[in-house]
Amino acid sequence: MVRYGTRLESWRETSHRPQLDSDLMPFDTRAAFKLTLAVAAAISAQTLHAQENPERLWSCNLTPSGEWDCEVNESLMQQQAQQNELSSQPRQIPSSDGSQQQSEQTRTASQDSVPTSKPADETVAVEPVSPAPAAAVITTAAPAPIAWPEPAGSQPTQTATPATASAPSAQNDWNCVASGDSWDCNQQPAPGRAPQVAGTAVLGREQQVAVAGKPEWNCDASGNSWDCKEVPGAAPAATSFASLSTRTPASAAALDWYAYAPGEAPGACRGRYVEPDFVYLEDDRPLDQQPIYINALSSTTEIGGVTRLDGGIQLQRGGRLITSTHGELDQQAQYARLFGEVRYREKGLLLTSEQADANLLSGDTRFHNAQYVMHEEHMRGQAGLITRFGDSRIGLEEGSITYCEPGSNAWQIAANSIEINPETGRGVARHATLDVAGIPVLYTPYLSFPIDERRQSGFLYPSISYSESDGVDISVPYYFNLAENFDDTLTPRLISERGLLLENEFRYMNRWSHNVLSTAWLADDSQYDDSRWLLGLEHQGSPMERLYTRIDYTRVSDDDYFEDLGTSLDIQRHDHLDQLLELRYLQPDWNLTLRTQGYQTIDGTSPYERVPQLLLNGGRNRIGGLLDVSYSAEYTRFERDLTGTYAPVDDADATIGDRIHLRPRLGLAFERPWGYLRPSAMLWHTQYDLDNDRDADLGGSQTVSANVLSIDSGLILERSLELADGQYTQTLEPRLLLLHADADDQSETPAFDSSQLDFTYYNLFHETGWSGNDRVADTSQATLGLSSAIYSEQGREKLRVGIAQAYYFQDRQAPALRPGDVTGTESSSNLATLLNWNLTPSLRLTHNGEIDRDGFEVLEHNYKLSFLPDDKRLLYVNYRDNIDKYSDAPTDPRAHQQLDIAFRWPLGDSWTGYGRWQQDLDNSENLETLLGVEYSSCCWKVRLTGRSWVVDPSNNINEFETDNGIFLQFVLRGLGTFGQGQGREFLEELTGYDEDDNGAF
Repeated sequence: MVRYGTRLESWRETSHRPQLDSDLMPFDTRAAFKLTLAVAAAISAQTLHAQENPERLWSCNLTPSGEWDCEVNESLMQQQAQQNELSSQPRQIPSSDGSQQQSEQTRTASQDSVPTSKPADETVAVEPVSPAPAAAVITTAAPAPIAWPEPAGSQPTQTATPATASAPSAQNDWNCVASGDSWDCNQQPAPGRAPQVAGTAVLGREQQVAVAGKPEWNCDASGNSWDCKEVPGAAPAATSFASLSTRTPASAAALDWYAYAPGEAPGACRGRYVEPDFVYLEDDRPLDQQPIYINALSSTTEIGGVTRLDGGIQLQRGGRLITSTHGELDQQAQYARLFGEVRYREKGLLLTSEQADANLLSGDTRFHNAQYVMHEEHMRGQAGLITRFGDSRIGLEEGSITYCEPGSNAWQIAANSIEINPETGRGVARHATLDVAGIPVLYTPYLSFPIDERRQSGFLYPSISYSESDGVDISVPYYFNLAENFDDTLTPRLISERGLLLENEFRYMNRWSHNVLSTAWLADDSQYDDSRWLLGLEHQGSPMERLYTRIDYTRVSDDDYFEDLGTSLDIQRHDHLDQLLELRYLQPDWNLTLRTQGYQTIDGTSPYERVPQLLLNGGRNRIGGLLDVSYSAEYTRFERDLTGTYAPVDDADATIGDRIHLRPRLGLAFERPWGYLRPSAMLWHTQYDLDNDRDADLGGSQTVSANVLSIDSGLILERSLELADGQYTQTLEPRLLLLHADADDQSETPAFDSSQLDFTYYNLFHETGWSGNDRVADTSQATLGLSSAIYSEQGREKLRVGIAQAYYFQDRQAPALRPGDVTGTESSSNLATLLNWNLTPSLRLTHNGEIDRDGFEVLEHNYKLSFLPDDKRLLYVNYRDNIDKYSDAPTDPRAHQQLDIAFRWPLGDSWTGYGRWQQDLDNSENLETLLGVEYSSCCWKVRLTGRSWVVDPSNNINEFETDNGIFLQFVLRGLGTFGQGQGREFLEELTGYDEDDNGAF
């Protein structure tokens, strides 16, 4: 499926070309007197008649010189001016066959106009006709005018409509007197109305709205006609368009492209498309029933022949506008032509051409040497000929499409012919090429693509990469649109050193669920000497209210599948592949979960599987404002792979069986702004029914219970603090936790899903000291902590430091020890330190450490520094060191000393560098080195990445196996991505959002 097709949707819908009988765009009219009379007479080829009244508003005779000699019936004009409701009723104009046709001529001064010094103007309105091939009916009527942008600080004015050149009356705002060869006009306020500021009479070329003020007209009487010249009006004060034009080439501004001010560009684009703010005519009638309005500065007419229009030609129909400098209208041949700076507009679309031809019978309209812009899509193109067919199809000959800014053709899709069919939602290009820098790089004789959001079958974007182990890796996905609620994507993937891998993703949706089936097959891997496969199933649903279902199942043919082949499928790739089925029922105060969860282990020791687990949780807080109640009840059957490659070695780890766990809890909460006191009582009870084939003594039934009592208390003391950069609030927060747990011996019970919590500031205040439901520390202790924070006036935490230590009143029994315990006989824990420092809104430093309680030596320290000023810059440093903590056991796998550095930084306006370096300092081994560079323009990106990484450290931490790869990726705006950007996933890991947003330019 070619994505650029979908970008043509708006263009398809808006590029209907003008047809005077059914599809021509109206234009608000402001023109010379002579235009309306000449056009009306020429098109009707008859004398104008009143509808029923023998009196004539205009009396016109054709002089031998070819000019019209007209007289105005001023009394009749005044009567019509006083009857505003009649201004919209059509008058009858006899047609060529003698039948009466509706028409109307309005020559009144609007009571809500913006008066200007201008000649009176008229509009020729072309009413739609029936589908029969009859001559179009033309009437004179004025549409609502286009709103002009007002200068900053101007007084509110009302919309202008055509003014008259008649004697003043009670309803007129203008008094015009012939003075020599010209008219001297003054505005006369109507009764009850304040004088208004002079406005504009005629809209010149529509692009002037963006860069100039309202045009004005200087008209002189010349014999029996008007000689009018357009003079520029005052530009609106400080308009954005005027300022933009000073930085934008005229050729780009003609396509509504304007440059950003220095330093304002949000991305690689140095400009953007800005659509002028026009007020189009609103008409709720179907398009073929809407009137067509025509306006020009001057015209010449051959009786019964062609009307030639010159200067400021404007046509409007509803929300569609066309302007040009010259035009011809042949009513008998039902043919119209516009030429000279032809510009077509509707919302979101601009089209310019040298000439436009409309066949009023067939409905076909052709634009020659045309360019088009779709503003929101950031798309433009050109064609030697664009045809808007009467059946709504659109054809382009020698056409092209690109998302590059004006003046750049870094890439484009070009074709000999392109046909777009809105009815089917598809476009077809013949002899199409993808041109890069003017050089065709991809050719296809036939290309079918979508033009709207309807899904379409077709090829997706290919990818190509190279690595030392696999050689060249090429993927070409194909999308099948099978039905409205299910589809399929097949990806043939050719790996030069292995063979052909077929990956497939099938998606199915209904009203209550979303399902994805992923499969892959590689027959006889050349390096593995066997076939390889993958199966994945993902499901999320809600078959009824409050009931939720979930399936997450993944299985592969062998342990090295992901390491060797990777996958483009959206599935998990952990050491333990989930095989999960889950049902959850949720209520406001309780929830019930039924789960079965197995694993396929491809590295490490096989974990316990829950087959099944039934879990009930519930509770309510602040009952009566003080009481908190919670409870948990669980039944789980634990199984484990005891015979496979990754089976546990220790006999104690081979225990399987059933577990029932209960944990009710009551608590009180006394809280004030200056402190809190939270006493609680909890019953912790677990019962086992165990089996162990390796050691029968570890089987049987066992029970572990514990009564856990705690009082958690703290104070929050505040003071004002003045620093160099402002006023702050500093807190001093002492905290004391009294904890007593009377627990049974747990030395012979398994740890199915429990692990000891890390030694940190906050974990010293944990009630059990363990995750899961198998362990609770038998302890009597007091944990004392002291922390201090600094807050800004806005409540933002700028700094927090803390230190905590636990004091034990009795020994703990292994294996249920507290965080940081070694033997369980220590009278106190080591000191846990905490530091969170927001140096700036973009720069953050965090630290967790462990200090020896006796010698005050630092045993473990984890530092993390992150600098993220914006979405273009990133600096990350992480240092982890606990070697001193395990100095007595240097081979302990928990011992490590590692450094992780990552960055992304602009190297200029268009260049960005990124990289990562992970080093095992203790073993002097490189875990990963990645370095890449990205070039970004307004419509394309290219990324080149080199990477060396650890593939498999085997089972010996002192032995490392690495792989190397070079990855090249191209991103074409609006089309997609070609190639692979492998290795950049770390950016998303560090920032938490998609750093490979290929749509961001």
